[in-house]
Amino acid sequence: MELLRQKYLDRDVEFVSMYVREPHPNERGFRGYGQHDTYEHKLAYARELVDLKDLKIPVVVDGIDQKHHLDLGNLPNMAYVVDKKGVVRYAKNWLLADDIDEVLSGLVSQDDPSRPVTVTIATHHIDSSI
Repeated sequence: MELLRQKYLDRDVEFVSMYVREPHPNERGFRGYGQHDTYEHKLAYARELVDLKDLKIPVVVDGIDQKHHLDLGNLPNMAYVVDKKGVVRYAKNWLLADDIDEVLSGLVSQDDPSRPVTVTIATHHIDSSI
């Protein structure tokens, strides 16, 4: 997502990531990362994620009750593109950077036809996780 953030930096596009829960607590590559038992615990994991991934995208942290995550579909890697009027233009249950690039390029090109944007990102070239 950092490549997309950089690509659209001057095009009035904002990226936000929501930290919701550990998708595989204490499994596979997540040993030592159990499910959160307090909000402070969840916040500490989110801060560690920002540091480990060197995220430049703002990260908001859902409550311990996961209210927003549940409202948005309760899947681990969902992605939305919302236009300036608050209309959801893209909603998928898995984040695919090339799909988001395609939607964003269309939206920003409509917003300012004198500066069209072409699709340049391909998921086989980048990690589509945050």
